[in-house]
Amino acid sequence: MNWQKKGLICSHQSFSLPWYRKNTMVPTPYVTTDGRLRIFLTFCDADNVGRVGYVDCDPSNPGRILGYSERPSLDVGERGAFDDHGVVTASALRQGKELWLYYSGYQLGVSYPYSIFSGLAISKDEGLSFRRYSRVPILERTQAEMHSRCAPIVMEEGGGFRMWYLGDYRGGWVDNRGKLQPYYVTKHMRSADGIDWGSAEGEHCFSFQDDKEHGLAKPSVWVEGGRYRMIYSIRHLDKGYRLGYAESEDGVRFERQDGRVGIDVSAEGWDSGMICFGSVLRHEGKTLLFYCGNHYGMDGFGYAELERE
Repeated sequence: MNWQKKGLICSHQSFSLPWYRKNTMVPTPYVTTDGRLRIFLTFCDADNVGRVGYVDCDPSNPGRILGYSERPSLDVGERGAFDDHGVVTASALRQGKELWLYYSGYQLGVSYPYSIFSGLAISKDEGLSFRRYSRVPILERTQAEMHSRCAPIVMEEGGGFRMWYLGDYRGGWVDNRGKLQPYYVTKHMRSADGIDWGSAEGEHCFSFQDDKEHGLAKPSVWVEGGRYRMIYSIRHLDKGYRLGYAESEDGVRFERQDGRVGIDVSAEGWDSGMICFGSVLRHEGKTLLFYCGNHYGMDGFGYAELERE
């Protein structure tokens, strides 16, 4: 693949919002029923607590912003809930007249940094506002996944639903020079209704390639040419995120082909130190990749367009 970078779309310096002072994370593109390109994002406040908002962009030129959310579409959860310290976008799925937003919710820990599980919120106004499906996660902890079951990417297929998500690997944490950092891999599971995913651990999609990798994160999955294709984020102990690429015949077991991803950090600028949290949108004959830049999106998010395979 060969991606042509088109540039930055926005950062916390683009708007003056009290709940948007730091990172811009996990772009989740969605085309509304009237043809507007609405990109849901996690906007982080001065304490780096995330809330879901959006920017509306010109579909023919996503770098041109047409509007943005002045209030959170989905705020943090109530005190004591699984998402009381931040909500993070994951995937948006239209269901009839509703828009379902699958998201991750943070809760701080004491003996460990945090737990992060998955929730579902539903909108009846194209994402201007969301209401939680429940106060508890749709992906709760399991014996094998005590700390993380998050970043749920959901696709409707064959009368059911498929999910790719991040789950704990070998206890969920790795000590990196005295600092605990999350240890997780991408997993797969199925559901009949998109809400009940059972209580079993999902199937592992692929493995780490070396002992410096400690996170295989935030997949974006699409089907093309009879194969499942995935762009995902690779977290390293000694450098920032990079993007990777994998393919699968069944959508479960993926073969890593990271050399084909076709995009890397720039020589300078907002994405020179890190590229992460990619999300692919195929629309009007174009394949677009939205992604975050330096320091997990502190310098903003932008996009690239696929020029050729």
